[in-house]
Amino acid sequence: MNRDKAIWLFAGGQMQEPAAKKIKSLGYRLIITDRSPDCHCARFADEVVALDTFDISGNLQAAPGLARKFRIEAVLTAAADCHETVAIVGSSLQLNALSPEIANVCRYKQKTRAILAEAGLPQPASAVASNLDAARQLLHSFGGSGVLKATNNSGSRGFAVVKDPDEVTAELFDASLAAGTSGLVIVEEKLEPVKNEIAEQSLETVWYDGKMYFLNWVDRLFRNDFSRFSCLHEEGLYDDTSWAVEIGHLNPALHDYETLQQVVKMVYQAGLAIGMHTQRGGHILKADIMLTERGPYIIELTPRLSGGWDSSASTPTRGADFIGGAIMLALGKQLDLEMWHDFFAYKNSSLFAAVLALINPGAVDCIGRKFSIGTGFQQETALASAMTNLKERHYVLSVE
Repeated sequence: MNRDKAIWLFAGGQMQEPAAKKIKSLGYRLIITDRSPDCHCARFADEVVALDTFDISGNLQAAPGLARKFRIEAVLTAAADCHETVAIVGSSLQLNALSPEIANVCRYKQKTRAILAEAGLPQPASAVASNLDAARQLLHSFGGSGVLKATNNSGSRGFAVVKDPDEVTAELFDASLAAGTSGLVIVEEKLEPVKNEIAEQSLETVWYDGKMYFLNWVDRLFRNDFSRFSCLHEEGLYDDTSWAVEIGHLNPALHDYETLQQVVKMVYQAGLAIGMHTQRGGHILKADIMLTERGPYIIELTPRLSGGWDSSASTPTRGADFIGGAIMLALGKQLDLEMWHDFFAYKNSSLFAAVLALINPGAVDCIGRKFSIGTGFQQETALASAMTNLKERHYVLSVE
């Protein structure tokens, strides 16, 4: 039987629309796994697998039937944390997939912490707790204050900052526990961010045949960054937003060259520690960074492109197509100068793009947000443009 060639995309929300449309424009049939059969990208799909993107066994069971119907040539995700499912399903289909072991290490934050600490990279004091008393005891050992995190989730789900162990109530602990699937909660010392610049960044890299290539980094915005920009703190739009909720980003990040070099070197060392240098072909690795008074720290590693309308909006606005490049790599294409120019090089490198989110009142995580984008040749100008679009309800839905 002559089967149509297809690409299997995991997650079908709004941030995956550029990937879905790109796959179709390249002449491939589109398979989407999403828990909702009526997900945002279902309109583009030739086949929707109505499963949770974290359902590894279910998607593995669906793979042989799909492979009989289509000639599946790549599996990938963009801006979604189901990279372990992608790695395992891709490996089962003998496609260009990341090692499932590496994907697993990146999915479970406590495993990432342990490997990076063993490699000598600075990490906050950290351990896991299975119950409330254990969490309080760990906080005591870390000096009293600290943070609670889900072991394997994103978007600040299950995240809480406490100043004293007694602040960890059963309700707070159970919220962190429920946000993950491991039956454990991560308890960490609280890192102190630098005071004189934006403290958190996301940095994207490509690893090809064991070598790392820096793509870009963006500054992640939280409430404590607003005093730096008059267009943000004067509006009062985020006065009631939790300090832990990311409100947007600036693309690119703007820090001194020495800091960039230090961070890139640290991400390279982290990639070596988890085994990225052992992988053949091309793979994306994203690192979330915090600049602290003690230097930069890697908060987490994720083998996929950024969310928050970074890879899906602000990067294309600046003239690069990371999503298209990730699709090419998933197809097993060679990373050469032509591919780099076509997909990974910024054509509008002098432009700043800012994304800001509309946060629901009382939100404690990064779920359920709407976003607007703005541009300019200074950070403040780009942010002011994004703020205007947000107030006028000109939201980001897709990128043509």
